[in-house]
Amino acid sequence: MDKKQLVGVCLPDRGNIFAYFFIRLNLYIQKVNWVRLRPSMNNIDFEELDALLLSGGNDIDPTLYGANKDAHNTSLDKKRDYFELKMIDKAYKKKIPILGICRGAQLINIYFKGNLHPTILDLDEYIIHKNSIFPIKKTHIKKFSKLFTIVQNKEIVVNSIHNQTIKKVGKDLKVSAIDDRIIQAIEKKDYPFLIGVQWHPEYLIYLKEHRNIFKCFVKSIV
Repeated sequence: MDKKQLVGVCLPDRGNIFAYFFIRLNLYIQKVNWVRLRPSMNNIDFEELDALLLSGGNDIDPTLYGANKDAHNTSLDKKRDYFELKMIDKAYKKKIPILGICRGAQLINIYFKGNLHPTILDLDEYIIHKNSIFPIKKTHIKKFSKLFTIVQNKEIVVNSIHNQTIKKVGKDLKVSAIDDRIIQAIEKKDYPFLIGVQWHPEYLIYLKEHRNIFKCFVKSIV
């Protein structure tokens, strides 16, 4: 195992054990090292990190993207928000691979000056939005996107465990997957690997196209 291949996995100070287990399993399959990054940590040697992965979790503070402070309807973790925006900034300036999962994708969009619908119902109050860790809905992949080269299909089935969704896409980012008007993935073209997916590919480890997201992420490490 190459000791230089070290992925920093952003997590809250408490919780996300289930997600972390599956993220760790995916990274293990790709034969790469990992380290947990938490908001309470103050001794992070960022120069040792070769890639950054932002996991899912709490909704993001709406004041970070110009919405009303009471626009959300679930719990927040403001300390984690600021910590992970700082991690994105460091990773982006270092030009190392960045993968955002669910909340992580939304935070990447905010970093690039995009915004969110504070809740799915802000997009459409009549939208039928189901939640499941299992693949339950089809998502359309943009043909000329990096994500398409990864999954090798114009349509894949994804899971859904989110309350917020991307509204305005951030500067220099582009949409690479969408369904039911919900943006399912964003990416940055002129970058080694910078992709955010709204679903949770870590739970779909038994499906090749979702494993390939982790595979390509790790292979992008120089």
